[in-house]
Amino acid sequence: MATALRILDEDGPDALTFQRLGKELSSSATAVYRHFASRDHIMVAVAEEIDRLCLEGYEPHESWTESLRDLAIRAWNTAMDHPAAAALCMGRVTRGLHELRAVDAVLEAFHRGGWRGRAAVLHYQAFSNFALSMASNNAWRLVNQRFGAEVNWVQEYQPADPATYPYAEAAKEHLRSLDMTEVFHRQMDILLTALEAEAATLPRD
Repeated sequence: MATALRILDEDGPDALTFQRLGKELSSSATAVYRHFASRDHIMVAVAEEIDRLCLEGYEPHESWTESLRDLAIRAWNTAMDHPAAAALCMGRVTRGLHELRAVDAVLEAFHRGGWRGRAAVLHYQAFSNFALSMASNNAWRLVNQRFGAEVNWVQEYQPADPATYPYAEAAKEHLRSLDMTEVFHRQMDILLTALEAEAATLPRD
């Protein structure tokens, strides 16, 4: 998996093949097939490795909201470090040990926040989808920038009549220079503030 990640980091999503993996491991594609039945199986294993990296050194915080923030930041940072792998794999279900550790960590935070049963699971899924989609979407952005896809990620507009769009015109410098990590932290602030407000209304055991 370390070799697979390195290939993805260096050469992008299309570079990870049985032939390339075998060559990098001084082996053969046939040898790799003995461990993985398909490229999809390799992707599941890479997803598990991404989960492992996200959780490396994680310990729950005294505050359940800080636990959630920490878990989200870990996903974001891991996707920044390994964008091709994150873009391909971060939304996958692996049913593996490290995914289970992540599920349990998020559920533990929501349990401490006061949610139980189905409500806790709904909040876990909503939070996880939110954090992982932000991280993987930014990962695709980084991949496209690095490996030359002709995709415009800068919100820069030049309408014929700027006065028709006064709010966008007034904000154009900020739109052009958005920092996605700053956006991510702001989104997490909004989400966690909303969760704290909801938690305050929950009955306590």
